[in-house]
Amino acid sequence: MARHRDQISGWLWVLPSLAIPLVISAVAWTNHVASEGVAIAPNVMFAGVDLSGLTLDVATAHVGWRETAFRETPVTIDLGDRQMTLRAADIGFDYRYTDTINALISARHDETVWREFASWISTPFETVTVPDEYVLDEDLARARLSEDDLILETPTEPSLASEQGQVTVVPGIDGLGVDIDHLIERLKEADIASGPIEVTARLESLPPVVSDADAGVEADEANELTKDGLIAVVNGSSRRLGAAAIRRHLSSDSEDGRMTLSLDLAGFQQDIERLFPGPQGEMEKPLLEVVEGEVQVLQEGVPPPVCCSTESVRAAADDFLSGGEPRFQLETRPNGEERVVRWATGLDVNEVVAEFTTHHACCENRVSNIQTMADAVRGYYLIPGETLSFNDYIGPRTRDKGYLPAGAIRSGHMTDEVGGGVSQFVTTMFNAAFFGGLDLDEYQSHSVYFSRYPFGREATLSMPGPDLVVTNSTGYPVLIWPTYDSTSITVTLYSTKHIDVQELDQRVTFRRQCRHSEIDRQRTYPDGRVVVDTIEANYRPGDGIDCNGNEIPPLRR
Repeated sequence: MARHRDQISGWLWVLPSLAIPLVISAVAWTNHVASEGVAIAPNVMFAGVDLSGLTLDVATAHVGWRETAFRETPVTIDLGDRQMTLRAADIGFDYRYTDTINALISARHDETVWREFASWISTPFETVTVPDEYVLDEDLARARLSEDDLILETPTEPSLASEQGQVTVVPGIDGLGVDIDHLIERLKEADIASGPIEVTARLESLPPVVSDADAGVEADEANELTKDGLIAVVNGSSRRLGAAAIRRHLSSDSEDGRMTLSLDLAGFQQDIERLFPGPQGEMEKPLLEVVEGEVQVLQEGVPPPVCCSTESVRAAADDFLSGGEPRFQLETRPNGEERVVRWATGLDVNEVVAEFTTHHACCENRVSNIQTMADAVRGYYLIPGETLSFNDYIGPRTRDKGYLPAGAIRSGHMTDEVGGGVSQFVTTMFNAAFFGGLDLDEYQSHSVYFSRYPFGREATLSMPGPDLVVTNSTGYPVLIWPTYDSTSITVTLYSTKHIDVQELDQRVTFRRQCRHSEIDRQRTYPDGRVVVDTIEANYRPGDGIDCNGNEIPPLRR
């Protein structure tokens, strides 16, 4: 009995010693299980840092810092002759922040109780290292690796050219770039979590997007499209632009894997404008008057339009390339040439360049006719290059226009007719034009000399002829401004003086019984150019007598 009591007494001492560690272990196990999602398990390393026992807030902060550092990790690509370094985030590496935190939370907390218990038991003896969770986004990587800065030699697309009037193909040239599939595989194999990495790219040829064969098809279509040229119409006038001229301005672009045709708009428009040179309409002339010798602009004019507006040419080009009807109405555009704008504003008409006066008796019908014609011509604005026919501008001299019967020469005899005497105005205008430097395109002297005119330097006017036709060959507009009183008529020309006009020698010879006069005029221009022309006149010996001294048959009425 005594020994039995001693055995029982021994167990009573052993059992408590065994129970205490078990209780402690049970409490520790309970705490371990309860800590999941609240704190990191003991002996857990992450990115070289011991996170054992840290609260979840502190641990997630560590993961956030790690994510930032990871995104900035340098990735160097060796391209052979150079290197390029990019950020991990830019090349498609995506840090899985949530997955990494979940991995930290799950460290030593396995799916089954027995495995979790085994991991817990090994805590003092085995460190658990939690890796970074990340992936390579291949679509993002492919997009970045396809950008131009990773192309060593850009491929040259085939293009179209004009050769001997035909559209031909200029072959494309291969470029040199990165084998993107190979490089992505190297990136996936690289341990970017350990720090900066370097990968060597494999290079490959980069073919043009458009093949030479496809370009050849486009060339054939371009030749077919342009074979008949096109017709441009401006203000009712039509001109043809030939196939070769159009093809000269054709170019091509490669877009979305195909070649598209385009036209060099500036060159195309230039060729069209060559078809329609100069003004394509009339200038709206300014309205001027002279007050006490000073020219005043009452209303500015508008320069004549020219071919063609860029908008209408562009629309025609687009329509033509789309296979539209090859006949296009083109709009004019405002004339921006500085000198022409000045002509339209009247700014260059500012001084007297020529003036001439002839005299007559007072108060005769012929004087009324002279003054009526002067009133009709006053204010005529003769722009450079313009020709003025007085018969065309004035028209028939009729009673309805205010003309009266007066002396005139008809078929070699003096007679009366409506409008007689206007030749004095024409002679006065002729002399003003002579000294103003205008071209005297058409004129005829009186058949009999009248002493009121300069000998050999005068002109007559009749319907339908002879006519006085002058052209403004100067570089500035000319304003014709006649004035008169009861015994004289004066024609003043206003412009910008820039031509020196001199009357040279006069030669008078006899052609049978008629006297023939030749007067030389010298015009000296600002560029040093000198032009000499000759004014001629022929006078019969008397009224009704020809150059042979014979009487001219009487005028039949």
